[in-house]
Amino acid sequence: MSEDLIFNIRLAYFALEKEKNIYFEKQNLTASQGDLLLYLGFAERQGKDVNQKDIERYFKLTNPTITGLLNRLEEKGFVERRKSPVDGRTNLIHLTDQTRKVLDQFKRHKDRIDQKLYRDFNDDERKQIIYLLKKLRANLNPDQPR
Repeated sequence: MSEDLIFNIRLAYFALEKEKNIYFEKQNLTASQGDLLLYLGFAERQGKDVNQKDIERYFKLTNPTITGLLNRLEEKGFVERRKSPVDGRTNLIHLTDQTRKVLDQFKRHKDRIDQKLYRDFNDDERKQIIYLLKKLRANLNPDQPR
């Protein structure tokens, strides 16, 4: 196996994306739709309201791309757009009960993936790999807090 760091990170990323996509495809969702729902679920748990501009900034995607994603998610019953009580010109994006169930099930799927990833790791190795991954990320993004 190659000792090339970037190559190995990419292979790990592709394998993780495949695992994630297996779950979302069973829910009739694309990978992009799944990622958007995960973001909305995280924001909801943090008590943060999210509008379309927030999503565009977070994913660094254009308005038409996000509009299309939200339209399809709304058609499938995964999100609702509601007027902001603070600014009636803005729609806030809300998860549906259906989506919360899907995300709860995904959490269990993710836990199984974590178990696979950590199968041969002891506690110190688990902490070490997270530490090293954070360090790599910080090296690539020196302007962001560690």
